Amino acid sequence: MRKPLHQTVEKWARKYFPYSEFRGHQLEAIGFILNVFTRGRIGLLSSPCGTGKSVSVLTAYLMAREIEEVGKLFILTRTRNELEIYARELKTIAEKTGAVLRATLMVSRQEMCPLARGRMDVGRMDYRSFLTYCSRLKKNASGSLCTFYTEVFRDWRPSRKAMVFLEETSVKRVLTPEEVYEEASSRGMCPYELTRLAAAESDVIIGNYNHFLIDEARRSIFARGRMQMSSVNIVFDEAHSLPSAASGLLSDEVSTRTLLRAWKEAVEYGFEEKRFIRLFKAFMDRLGRNALKQVGVGENHVLEGEEASLFKALSLPGGKVLEILQKMMDESERIVSMKMDSGKPPVSHLGRIAEFVQKWVSEDSEDTVRYARVEKDAGGRRIVRIGICSLDVSRATRSLNRVRSAVLMSGTLWDFNYYKDVLGLDEHRVVTLSLPSPFKRENRLILVDRAVTTKYELREEMVGRIAERLERIIESVNGRVAVYFPSYELMERVSARIMISRPIIREDLKTRVRDVLRFLKDNDNCVAVGVARGKISEGVDLTSEGSSLLSAVVIVGLPYPKRSEMHEALLKYYEKKFGEKAFEYASTTPCIVALAQMAGRLIRSQQDRGVIVIMDSRIYGRLRDKLPPDWREDMQSHLKIENLVREISGFLS
Repeated sequence: MRKPLHQTVEKWARKYFPYSEFRGHQLEAIGFILNVFTRGRIGLLSSPCGTGKSVSVLTAYLMAREIEEVGKLFILTRTRNELEIYARELKTIAEKTGAVLRATLMVSRQEMCPLARGRMDVGRMDYRSFLTYCSRLKKNASGSLCTFYTEVFRDWRPSRKAMVFLEETSVKRVLTPEEVYEEASSRGMCPYELTRLAAAESDVIIGNYNHFLIDEARRSIFARGRMQMSSVNIVFDEAHSLPSAASGLLSDEVSTRTLLRAWKEAVEYGFEEKRFIRLFKAFMDRLGRNALKQVGVGENHVLEGEEASLFKALSLPGGKVLEILQKMMDESERIVSMKMDSGKPPVSHLGRIAEFVQKWVSEDSEDTVRYARVEKDAGGRRIVRIGICSLDVSRATRSLNRVRSAVLMSGTLWDFNYYKDVLGLDEHRVVTLSLPSPFKRENRLILVDRAVTTKYELREEMVGRIAERLERIIESVNGRVAVYFPSYELMERVSARIMISRPIIREDLKTRVRDVLRFLKDNDNCVAVGVARGKISEGVDLTSEGSSLLSAVVIVGLPYPKRSEMHEALLKYYEKKFGEKAFEYASTTPCIVALAQMAGRLIRSQQDRGVIVIMDSRIYGRLRDKLPPDWREDMQSHLKIENLVREISGFLS
């Protein structure tokens, strides 16, 4: 009698799996990923925290290599912490099983640059300017070469010194980026270029999202790594954030502050076309005044039709504008050379403006949105920003259809159709798997406060009630509480009405995750307040030695995307592209993802126990059907605050 597939996979996986026991549902994940690798699929895997996704990927890859030549594995992570998790798992596999995978870990070129670490002006450059600086040094465009680069390449070929370094470090199998930096820079060589060379001989390459999503970065890495799209296997970790990451890469904006610097640069270096800068400044100021009138400070005003027409505003023919832009680009090259010769940061603001304006006047696809926004600096002075972005994130992600196989995985990949459609994935290649949580359901209590809502029309009358009930909920928890709001605005309004007797830390634009972690570790009874999609609501472990520091997570309201002109533009575009799914894709799914991420901060290990409180009656509306079965079954709702508090106290006692 043939053994069940589960038993077959388990016996096979133990050859490479480095731990004595498999976690709950981990074998299912390994079998699914193995199938994706061997059959050339695009796999969407929703696998909650605690299922050991990182080691499952590496185990499945080693198994797949037994069947056929599957090519290299390219893993993309969002953060340095996630990258280092894979490094640790690779080392553990080698130590415990003897299975060795040659691996290269990559971070950005600027992070690995000895000049950027040694010179404050270079280290503080924006990334676009740094790449220009690096490229010019490599090409000797300014009459000086980067010695770190020339120690790695001689006549565009790897030097003997570089080859010796790679041979020596390959014995160590896996080096973190910091270890590569220390060893390479101490020998006078460029750490980044060495990691690109190492990729050619590696089985596994681990980098960040940009290494694949940005065309230029991908082509550069694939060329040095001797990789072809059709023979590489891609893994995107924390893939729930892939749409927003891709959207960010498809956006660009400039400010009147940058324009002022361009003007000063034109005066200092004698650029003749200053009139164009004055006209463009007047154009931006006019857009800013209208944005302020339409949406106020800090909001994007979507520009329609002639309002966004630069040619009309300047009263110049298109050909003349393009001619001026080319002159600005040429002049920026001269300015950069002169700045480098004089030891100044090689940044040309004229070139930056010219590059942006070229995009502004040339991009005309239906998914493109132009906008203006007014902000105020610390001194209260107005700054106008204008930007251009694409609403179609598949521009950056549809290249996944060209790879040999791909795994997109996250603990909260709850709506597979959303990711398939929005990312532009080939539906004929897509396979999916959704795994339940491996943690004991009795360790988690999910409560809903049905007496409140943050629905936009009702917020004003609800603020006082939310504050009063939130105060009671916090005081009922003997431990650490994380409270999340849908926006900074609501967070401030509610927080101003709460009086609690325990330490509290509130997220703002300057908040650092490590400071929040230190605060939680230093205080047994305390409150950390954050916002949806913020620094402490997703992609961060609020843990100590693997266990959660939290006793409760309170989610105030539902984190729907904010109503705005930009969101309305997205909804209209999705109506054209996805029809009746438009609202679901533009509003419902992003809300569910944010909700799941906030709740996911609570239970991080088998020993953890805690309460999730959702303060919004709307969770029982259209959102409920999007929740996992265990959520729908376990949710308990109450109208009276006394009943909520009694449930919380009884569970945590």
